[in-house]
Amino acid sequence: MAMRTATMNSMGSMDTPPTVRESDSLFRKLVLLLLLIGAAVLWIVIWFQQEANFPLLPSTFFADASVGLIAGFGARIFLRNQDGFVRYFFTILITAVGMYLMGALTNWVLGIGPILWEQKFAEQLQEIKFDRDFFNQIGSLGIGSRVLFDFSAMDWADSVHLAISLVMTVLSLQAWRRTSTPAATMVEPVEITPMPAPAPQAGRSGRSRRTASPNGRARVQRSGGSTRLRESPQPRAHSNNGARSSVRTMEPVVRPKKKRSSRSKAKIQFALVEEHRCPYCLDPVSRNDPRGVKECEVCHTLHHADCWAITGVCQVPHLNT
Repeated sequence: MAMRTATMNSMGSMDTPPTVRESDSLFRKLVLLLLLIGAAVLWIVIWFQQEANFPLLPSTFFADASVGLIAGFGARIFLRNQDGFVRYFFTILITAVGMYLMGALTNWVLGIGPILWEQKFAEQLQEIKFDRDFFNQIGSLGIGSRVLFDFSAMDWADSVHLAISLVMTVLSLQAWRRTSTPAATMVEPVEITPMPAPAPQAGRSGRSRRTASPNGRARVQRSGGSTRLRESPQPRAHSNNGARSSVRTMEPVVRPKKKRSSRSKAKIQFALVEEHRCPYCLDPVSRNDPRGVKECEVCHTLHHADCWAITGVCQVPHLNT
């Protein structure tokens, strides 16, 4: 039963037209704004009664400006989602109501007023009786075709007070407004897809790789993990006498010093066996080689006899040039 009731309530809220919900929300916001103005007016009246010795002119200006500011900023809070015309219309109307209420509570010293009913209209209102002919009596008054209020009791100061309050209301509604960017000047963000990095080529792991650094130097990276920086060659410059001179600056490479050990191996080692290779065929050759041996008279390099016969000269470059 509880599930059925909840389902019916949700369906009923979904069936409610959006215009009805918006009007209900606007009415509640107007009631909250009116209560805010009423509380502000009561606070001003209490302060005015407590500070009776305070000068009248600053008191009236403070009261008018306070009602306008509170009405404007309250409308920006409660009516922020409403249209501009609706916001201004109801804010000005509630400001005028607050000024009249403040005048009624202070015996027309602050605020505006008195605003009285028109004399004939007031006499007809007193004759109305709440019976079956109530609506006929209201229709016979002719409310839409006659003057209802008598403003003769108001003086010129009331219009000044109302003008001050309305100016402060408009200023508070216009203050710190965010300017929206036109749709034509809005730039949509462009998504940039990064380029995939090239795969390292096989077969070059043992060689050094040269890359360019942001400062213009060439970076040489070797397979062992050590990296050195070399200065890239500078362009050639022309001197005054027409000669072309090249300027190249090299940055010294600082290498870590290796500790010398007393038991390090010698760089030159001697062997008891002497091995000779023919510089032509690169095969081992001995003094008693069965293919025959030919020794160069200059460098004393051993050759095979048949290899020497093919070229006729020593294959070690010394006197061949």
